[in-house]
Formats: sequence, C-alpha cells, structure tokens
Amino acid sequence: MNIGKFLRLGSALLLVLMLALVGCGKKDNPFEPATDAAQGVSTSNLINSGLVTITPGLGNALTDIDGGTTGIQAEIVITFPVYMDPATLTLTNITVESIQNGVITYYPELKKAVIFGTWNAGAYWCRVTLTTAVRTKGGGYIDGNGNGQGDGAPYDNKRHYVRVGAPATPAPDIIHPALVDGSPYGGFVNPIYPMFYCAFNANDIDSNLVRSNFSVKDSTGRSISLKSGGTNWTGATFYVYFRPTGSDSVLISNAPYTVNVNLNSLADSNGNKAVWVNYAYVANIPNAVWPFRTSTTVAGDYTPLRLSGNPSLTATEMIITFNDSLDMATATTGNIIVYKTSGGTITGAISGRVYAQPSDIAARQVRFTLENAPTGSGSYRLYLNRQMKDNAGLMLDGNGNNIGGEAGIPGWNIPSDDISWNFSR
Repeated sequence: MNIGKFLRLGSALLLVLMLALVGCGKKDNPFEPATDAAQGVSTSNLINSGLVTITPGLGNALTDIDGGTTGIQAEIVITFPVYMDPATLTLTNITVESIQNGVITYYPELKKAVIFGTWNAGAYWCRVTLTTAVRTKGGGYIDGNGNGQGDGAPYDNKRHYVRVGAPATPAPDIIHPALVDGSPYGGFVNPIYPMFYCAFNANDIDSNLVRSNFSVKDSTGRSISLKSGGTNWTGATFYVYFRPTGSDSVLISNAPYTVNVNLNSLADSNGNKAVWVNYAYVANIPNAVWPFRTSTTVAGDYTPLRLSGNPSLTATEMIITFNDSLDMATATTGNIIVYKTSGGTITGAISGRVYAQPSDIAARQVRFTLENAPTGSGSYRLYLNRQMKDNAGLMLDGNGNNIGGEAGIPGWNIPSDDISWNFSR
C-alpha cells in the first residue's frame, strides 16, 4: 500500500479502526511539542497572493500604447485587495525585467499601482517580481507561497511573466514540483523484494537528484542497496522507481524499514525547489520520512496494539480494552492520562490510579479510577500515549496504518499514534 492510497482511503480506514469510537479524535498530547506543516511566522495582515491581480495576465503580451515611438511603450497594472504603503511601491521592491525609463504610480482610491515604461521590440519574456518589501498600510506583505505564514524572501515573493512579441519558447517555469506519493508504505502487504517509487506532480524533476537523495534503512540503520528502476510519466504524475540491487539486499520478512527522501536537495530542470504535499516553498523542508513493514510470511505476533471500542464508564472508574494483551509496565499514569476540559480546551489533568484486576488480564483491559471525576462533574478527555505496548513489544497504533508508535507525519497528513477520547460525566 502506498501513501497516496493511504491518503485517499485514509478516512475510511480510520473510520473502521478508530473513529467508530464515538467522540474519539486524533490529538497529540497537549504537553508535547506541536507537529504541523506550517512554516514561518503567523502573520495576520498577509495579503492573499491570489487576490493580487497583474495585467497583462501571466504569459500575456505587453500592449504597445504608442505605436509611433521606437520600442514598446506599455503599462503593467497591479491591483491589490487592500490599501498599500505608497513608499514601498518602487521599482526596487517591484522588479521588472528589461524595462527602460520605468515609472510607477499608485492610485490609492483604486488600490492600483501602474508601471509605465519602454521595452525593446523583439520576442522575449519579462519577469515581474513583487518582493516582500512591498507592504500594506499595516506592514503586511504578499503571501507568495500561499501557506498563510510570513516566510520572508524569496519564499513569499510573487513571480509573474509577461512577454514582448511572441517568444519561440514557452513561458519560464515558476512551479515547484511537489512530492505527492511514495511506496511502499505502512504495515500492510509489502513484498520482500518491492519496487520503490517517489511520485511528483511534474515531469521536469531531476530524476538523478531523486536517486541520490532517496534511501531505505532497516531498524538497525543498515542501508538497503538500491538501483534505478526507470521512470514513468502518466500525464499527471511522474514516477521515479528504485529496486534492490540483488539477493544481498532483499528485505527480510516481517521487518520494519524506513524510507527517507531529502527534499531540500531536489529541484526541477529550471531550479525550482521541490516541495512536499502540505509544505509550500519554504526553507528547510523536513525530509519526507515514512515507515513500512514487510508482509507476514512466518508465524508470530505482528499486529500492533489497538484500542477496542469505546472505554466503558462506571460510577467509579473507566475500563479501557485493547485488541491484545497489554504490557502492564507501560500502563502507567504517564501513558494513560485524563484531562478536565471546558469548551474543548484542556484546563488540567486529574489524578487517578491505573490498575488491573486478575480477570482484566485475560480480558485485555486496564482500569483508571475516576474518584476525581465524579458523575455530573463535566467534560473530560482520555489520552493514551503511543508508547504503550502489548506483550510482544508492539506499540499503540492509533492511526490504523498497522505500524505502532509513530509520532506522526504532518507532511502526509498522517496523525500520530496517540489516542484521545472525549467523554462527559
């Protein structure tokens, strides 16, 4: 199973494995560092890049408005959705290639900046760049990469191309190719001699760079030797394939492995840096790292620990049931926590005792006492740490991908294996 399939089928899978738990939602321990795909600094007064319009439009020709004069006399009109700081609207902060005698005028009542200048007659492309030095009255700038964060230059620069005449070549590429899929992924059926691949949404990615920045390691850190398996462009997705080099690198049955792709070293043939699903064009994109386990071909317990249905509540305690025998050494108040909540916000943790009666061992369950959360006292949230294990040493699998103990992969929209469950008393 590949990551793309996980993302497409993930909601159904999680519905079966986890979201059937009424009130159960995925949420990391609130006292752990947050894991999300946002980069840069949150800025409330950023300008939505899509709301800034430039005329002529992308790839369109400049219109000569003075046919009796040598060269092309033309205007570029930039319309903003908010009032701008006129002092920042200069041809230093808005760069225009090949322009001569350029002048920029701002019309605040129209929220428009008009650039007038002359270009030599010919057939060529001209790049227009609105840098982060272009500011609103409130000091905000254009969110050029569209991620809602203030990432600064060059990541939030807005690029645009117009043309003089009819160039023989297409408009220069300004699209950052995105890694959209990878395989094998997860703990389902993966052969011991798989075909690996990375998939991108553009076929101009440098496949040699992909090959030199793609690695697979086993649980001991040993690298699996790989060779090229070719490429394939479907018209929408570009696949770069790999395969083990020979019998010495065939994967072991029932074993965990990790794929690692160094995205910061990948680019297309025009130098546009590669990006990754939720991550926009930003500095220091994390490596794309994902786990997989080879298929079960020998006897043994390879199913990670999972929660079995909603915990049950009595007047004095909560009973939590699992799919497998629980390693009681991991059933601690550090891994099983009950929080008091108000309006969905955690207000503090309550104390309780974790224990198991003799009959609980065979029933694969553990108990948390609720003397400090009496009936009628309000709303609570149970948190189960992904470090909990079954007696085979397999950790909690909260996201349902058959691999336990994951911290989460935000770039793939794959949550951590921690489990949260909201309930009322």
